[in-house]
Amino acid sequence: MKTEGVTKGPVKAAVQEHENYKSNRKGLRILQHSATDKENLTGRSAVKDAKMAVDQEVKKRKLLHKSVQTEEAAVTEADLTGAEPSDIYWRKLAEKRGEALNESLQEIEHLKDHIENLKEENRICKEMLDESKSLVEVLQEMLEEGEETKEVTTDN
Repeated sequence: MKTEGVTKGPVKAAVQEHENYKSNRKGLRILQHSATDKENLTGRSAVKDAKMAVDQEVKKRKLLHKSVQTEEAAVTEADLTGAEPSDIYWRKLAEKRGEALNESLQEIEHLKDHIENLKEENRICKEMLDESKSLVEVLQEMLEEGEETKEVTTDN
């Protein structure tokens, strides 16, 4: 018996939502104004308009719901000049400091990533330096050997 009451509620809400959608639909209109209109081809804009209208309605509902919950209050002159600031002042100050803290944390994470990338690049550069030093040593040895063989052949 309990399941019947549960299923009737959502079904009733869905039927109401469908009826609201029907009443908000646009009437007939010209599909394509001219053949040169590349942006609004036949039948294309009607589907987008319907989806956008539904999305905008959902967004409006969410925004209205949030504005009721937040109860925006402004900091008054008395808060700033009085002996004891009000709770609103402290709440606003805490929100601003929280936002600044979040920005700082994001910047720190970005800098940590950057440091890791630079360390990796530094490691690679050191490896390349070691390889180039060993290559220079080998080339110097080859040049010295080449000079020695030239001296030996010229002496004979």
